[in-house]
Amino acid sequence: MTKNPVYIGMDFGTYKTSVTCSNGRREVFYTAVGWPADYVARSMLGTDVVFGEGVVQQRLALNVVRPFAKGILKYRDLDETEMSSEDVEQHKEAASLLVSHAVSLMRPPPHAPVFGVIGSPSRATTTNKKVIMEAASSAFDAVLIVPEPFTVAYGMNRLTETLVIDIGAGTTDLCPMCGRYPTDEDQVTVPMGGDMIDEKFKELLAEKYPDVQVSEKMTRDIKEKYGFVHDVNERAVVKLPVGGQREEVDVTEPLKEACRTIVPPIIDAIQQVISRFDPEFQQPLLNNIVLGGGGSQLNGLDHLIEESLVKFGGGNVTKVYDSVFAGAAGALKLAMGTPEDYWDKIRLVDSRPAVA
Repeated sequence: MTKNPVYIGMDFGTYKTSVTCSNGRREVFYTAVGWPADYVARSMLGTDVVFGEGVVQQRLALNVVRPFAKGILKYRDLDETEMSSEDVEQHKEAASLLVSHAVSLMRPPPHAPVFGVIGSPSRATTTNKKVIMEAASSAFDAVLIVPEPFTVAYGMNRLTETLVIDIGAGTTDLCPMCGRYPTDEDQVTVPMGGDMIDEKFKELLAEKYPDVQVSEKMTRDIKEKYGFVHDVNERAVVKLPVGGQREEVDVTEPLKEACRTIVPPIIDAIQQVISRFDPEFQQPLLNNIVLGGGGSQLNGLDHLIEESLVKFGGGNVTKVYDSVFAGAAGALKLAMGTPEDYWDKIRLVDSRPAVA
C-alpha cells in the first residue's frame, strides 16, 4: 500500500455538506441531487446530474432529492418513512452520488487510498449507519461513522467536561464528553432543527400576512440573515412578493417565534443528558456547553439557553469558532490521528473509531 493516503473529514449534513482534506482543500455544498426533469431539461443542462449551487439555480428544471430531509436515511428507520421501495433506492443513490461528489472535490491523487471520517446524528441506528457506509463504499477505501457533535469536540480538544449541542437542519444532537468515546446511551438526538424553524416561520408568516408569497428557500434565507431569539429591540424588515409586487414586510415577530421553538426541546434534552451523570459531574458539563451547527448562529441563542439553565444551577454556553467547518475539521483531525494499520483492518466494516 502506498505510504501517502489521503484523509478526508466530512460533515454530511441534512441541508449542507462540508468536507475537508489533508491536502488543504475544503468545500461546502447543498446536500441535494438534481436530475433533469425531462429531455428538454437534460438538453439544456448538458448533464445527467446536478450538484451544489446548480441545484438551487436550476431547481425548476430538476427533480431534486434531499436524501436526509425529514430524517430519511439518517436517523429514522426506513419502515417509518412511508416511502416506496423505489423512492428509498433513489434516496440511497442520491446519498452515494453526494459522497462521491464530495470526495471528487478534494481531488485525491489517482490510486491513493482514501480514508475518511463522516459525522452522523448521535443516535443514528445501525441501519442508518449502514446506509451511509454503503453510500461511501464507492468513494472511500475505509471510512468511520462517528457522532457529529463528537467530531466538533475532537476538533476543539474539548474531550472532557463538555456538552456539545450540534444544531443541524434535520436534527439537534447532544453529546457529553467525559474523556472517552461516547456511548449511544450517553447521547440524545432531538428530531428537529433548522428545517423545522423554516416550516414554522413560513406557517406563521402566512397567518399574519396571507397575501405574502414566499418559497422554502426565501424563508430559509431570511432566517439565516436575520434569525434571532433574544428580547432585544430588533426588527427584521424584508421585501417580499405581495400580489406579484415587492413590498416591505415586517417579519420580526413570526421569525422570532419560529426561531424560539427550538429552545424548549434543547433544554429538555440537556436535562435528559445531565440527569444521567453523578451530581458532581453535572455542573461541570453545564458550565461547558458548546453550540455547533448552522442553527447555533441564531442571534442570542447562547444567552437564551443560559437563562433557561438557571433552574439547573446555571451554565455557560459558547458557540463554535466556525459553524460551517467545525465538524468536518474535527472529522479530518480524527481521520489523520487514527493509525494507518487500523484503517487497513476496518475496510468499511467498523463504525467505532480508535481515538488516538
